[in-house]
Amino acid sequence: MSYVPELEKWKVEIRRGLIEMSILSLLSKREMYGYELSKSLNEITKGVLSVEEGTLYPLLRRLENKKYIRGEWKFVNEKARKYYRITPLGLEILHNMKEIWQAIIVAVEKILSGGNNNV
Repeated sequence: MSYVPELEKWKVEIRRGLIEMSILSLLSKREMYGYELSKSLNEITKGVLSVEEGTLYPLLRRLENKKYIRGEWKFVNEKARKYYRITPLGLEILHNMKEIWQAIIVAVEKILSGGNNNV
């Protein structure tokens, strides 16, 4: 079972980009705060793309630094929460990510089906 660490490493690398795209996609529908994003990712994907707080908040900061999202502190029920929304640049990047992802899915499906061009 020496291959298990390599599979875990591979899984982490794939998930990293998919989580970023998924967060942008969720924020393209409506603004959300961090815990809400985490909960939605977990529920929608049945845990496949779950993300821990220690990973989520640095990722949200990176997306803010890239100007893909913008965070704004709001008080709701006397609780301060940082709500995130996607920016026009983030929408453009998300659109491109979706196109790339769809092309990858088609290409990999062709490979996994034995090179059948009818997939």
